[in-house]
Amino acid sequence: MVNGLQPLRVLIAAVSPLARAGLTALLSDHESIQIVGQVDDVLLAESISVYRPEVVIWDLGYAPQQHLEQMQELRDAGVVVLGLTADKWGAVEILPALVAAGLRGLLPQDVSSDVLISAIQSAAGSLLVVDAEVGEMVFSHANIFVSTAEQDAVEAFTPREREVLSLVAEGLPNKIIARQLNISEHTVKFHLNAILTKLGAQSRTEAVVRATRLGLIAL
Repeated sequence: MVNGLQPLRVLIAAVSPLARAGLTALLSDHESIQIVGQVDDVLLAESISVYRPEVVIWDLGYAPQQHLEQMQELRDAGVVVLGLTADKWGAVEILPALVAAGLRGLLPQDVSSDVLISAIQSAAGSLLVVDAEVGEMVFSHANIFVSTAEQDAVEAFTPREREVLSLVAEGLPNKIIARQLNISEHTVKFHLNAILTKLGAQSRTEAVVRATRLGLIAL
């Protein structure tokens, strides 16, 4: 217990047993963290009810995009996910989709213990934590490829559509968006259909990716 607060319950997930052991060793001496278990990530969804973590540290390896569907399941379970990647530059394109699926942090595998502890605490406090170099790449990439037609699409968005889009990017379902904006679910669906049409997107995740690239929202 630190300053009267219970330590955060953290579950470590990785395909490699060595990676799991290394992360456990990295965090084991910190009083603010309680490692409640280590699991192979294929068993991650099933392990949530057993270990009841507040935060999952997930080694996503070289292909984080393969875990989008599984990540959405964890988001629905109310678990905060902080991802580690072996290829942070390759994660630039997929980062908006990962965040839309529920990821609340992305750091390199060689992150220091102090940075990882701070990231865990920040993510648990509802903040988005991204490696600084990756964040810079995401925003520079978003600004380079905006065409005139795309700029016109940006200007076509109403203030209400921007509000709905921002809440969609947070991973909120229509019912919660309606409650926060004090509108009906039917109206949320109407705005969402307009958003998808203006962005030329087929899904909420694709809409978030395109909106981030256009600078409509900042994740």
